[in-house]
Amino acid sequence: MARHKGTGNLQQERNGLWTARVGVNGRRICRSTGTADRALAERFLERILRPLGLGRTRLPLAEAWHRYEMSPNRRDVARATMKSKRSTWMRFARWMEANHLEAGCLSEVTEEAVAEYLAELRCRHSATTYNNHVCTLREMFRLLAGPDAAFDPWAAVRLRADDSVSRRELSLEELERLHAAAAEAGPEWRLLFATGLYTGLRLGDCCRLAWANVDLARQTIQVIPEKTRRHAHGRPVTIPIHPRLLAELKALAADAKRRGQDYVNPAVAELYLNRNWELDDRLRRIFRRANIAMNVRMAGRSRRSVVASFHSLRHTFVSLSANAGVPLAAVQAIVGHTSTAMTRHYYHENEDALRRAVEAIPAIGAPAAPAAQTAATSARPTTPAQRLKALKRLLAQGLVNETEYAAARSRILGEL
Repeated sequence: MARHKGTGNLQQERNGLWTARVGVNGRRICRSTGTADRALAERFLERILRPLGLGRTRLPLAEAWHRYEMSPNRRDVARATMKSKRSTWMRFARWMEANHLEAGCLSEVTEEAVAEYLAELRCRHSATTYNNHVCTLREMFRLLAGPDAAFDPWAAVRLRADDSVSRRELSLEELERLHAAAAEAGPEWRLLFATGLYTGLRLGDCCRLAWANVDLARQTIQVIPEKTRRHAHGRPVTIPIHPRLLAELKALAADAKRRGQDYVNPAVAELYLNRNWELDDRLRRIFRRANIAMNVRMAGRSRRSVVASFHSLRHTFVSLSANAGVPLAAVQAIVGHTSTAMTRHYYHENEDALRRAVEAIPAIGAPAAPAAQTAATSARPTTPAQRLKALKRLLAQGLVNETEYAAARSRILGEL
């Protein structure tokens, strides 16, 4: 590990132990570190250098966030992500001030202090929150300490097994109830939910959708998602407009042009930009009116977990498209994912789609069946009544569970 000129150096002897060498006022001080571990030897050298005013710059914890925020080497992330990182850092800085007042600088944070902090964090939060804190603090320490850091107090920290709860997709029956509840709340809310369902855009992108992004002649929406706008891969996504959404947009276009409106849904855009808390409250009321539970109690968590929200419309968009036979690569292009792996995370397979995938594989080495027998065995239920009957049979045979049965039944009934 290289060190700056004037900050001493380490030399490994024949017996494997490291010797610390420091030049002060023309004199060279040599001391054995008593260890063959390079990281421990670096810490020993730091203890020698600190009283001499050498070594690393003593960066106070109170100034660390500002230094990180202004650093040209940090990753460029969205505003919301930076806000979350700042909250994580300030929480750690306050904890250090309350529990380890003697460690006022970045270089004085020890592995023991980090272990105490994480033990407290582990007891109060989920693995996802814990891992987010670890990754944020580890990144900040390594960037601010620089390549010449004597040791990294986060080096030995391991992440916990992920226990995140993903948003679920909504059934067709739930979508109908949600549409009715949004319509009762007002036309702007009906348009918001229609935009989310038929485009797969996130809440912020739906709220701030501008007429400049809508091409009614070509029947497409082209927008750069806010989540990827500030990243290197941030590029526009082109979304064909669903006929149902197209009819609503055409009905609003003339009046919006006359009024000089920039946003497709100006009332919702104003809430998102200026009164975000009120937007969240209105959305919760719509879900309650539609009788859709947004939060559930899960074992091992102190707080209820969110399983359904506006983001569920994005999951539903991906699932319905994929289950209809649209290639995942095409769905990926529409929703703006950088890989099909992320699209698969949003894809909730239904029983019919899985069965079609399995039946598409030809029988290798099987004797050819008579034409009449082949037609009889390949016949699949086509009417809703036949599909419901087949679904009940799958439930009785234990091939699907109660949850999968209810979801598939809702989809079939929604097609009536």
